[in-house]
Amino acid sequence: MVTLGEAMLRLTAAAPARLEQAAALELHVAGSEANVAAGLARLGVATRWIGALPDNPLGARVAAELTAAGVDLSGVAWAPAGRLGLFFAEEGVPPRPTTVWYDRRDSAFTALEGFDPALLDGARFAVVSGITPALGDRSRALTEAFAAAASERGAGVCVDVNYRERLWTPEAAREGLRGLLGAAEVLVCGARDARLVFGCEGDEPAVLAQLRERWAPSARVVVLTRGEDGALASDADGRTVEQAGVRTEVVDRFGAGDAFMAGLLWGLLERDLELGLKAGVTLAALKCSIRGDLARFGRDELERTMRSSARGIIR
Repeated sequence: MVTLGEAMLRLTAAAPARLEQAAALELHVAGSEANVAAGLARLGVATRWIGALPDNPLGARVAAELTAAGVDLSGVAWAPAGRLGLFFAEEGVPPRPTTVWYDRRDSAFTALEGFDPALLDGARFAVVSGITPALGDRSRALTEAFAAAASERGAGVCVDVNYRERLWTPEAAREGLRGLLGAAEVLVCGARDARLVFGCEGDEPAVLAQLRERWAPSARVVVLTRGEDGALASDADGRTVEQAGVRTEVVDRFGAGDAFMAGLLWGLLERDLELGLKAGVTLAALKCSIRGDLARFGRDELERTMRSSARGIIR
């Protein structure tokens, strides 16, 4: 498994504090594709992350976290004079929403212009999110080159739309992702994003059908995520699979979608869509139960949670 994208640091004012009054900020390694790589590596999947990090203590912090998770960093470009992208989060308390502000301009990753295509040799899947092409023309070209190289080497392109309104408009996202979705073997999109970005209408089965027919007709698997309500998916044979959500006590939502992607792909490596959906919603729920963006759960814990939601003490 190979992923491409930007790794960052998240600095969070934990609820109920606001950023303007916080005396301290929690620091977590973040970044959609890096999160997916870490989640898969913790599940025992050989995983490589392609990205760029500044050669300074902040870059070292990211590298240490991903290495500890088991991610192969041989595809990382180290920038002597670069910077690491940051984002600041303020956890909301109703009626205040959780809000994010980015500080990622001119990061080491956005200066990255290429990678060694041989890094994709032997990969079953190549993973990217819609965040990466939203970072600018250079990152969009890099994403397209990554997808093309993956296809040439027999790796299925996996795309998580992951729309971010602070990075681009729905119209720009729709045009910017058109080619990537057309090349996708696996497409994951939130129900809200499918309606907002791609103009899908109707109930969720209708939205899923439109997403496949209009935007990803060549995909083997198309998944519509529904947050706490689980996910709905269709395969190339027209079969639809539904998976209910898993109840969880939400401690930190950041990284839940990336955990879902990791669980889904783990199941798809076994060529089992039902297993992938169940693993995806379960790993996302597990992720929400801990602080931080990384899904710090191994295969045994994931499988045990899928078998039973019973509470208690494991001795």
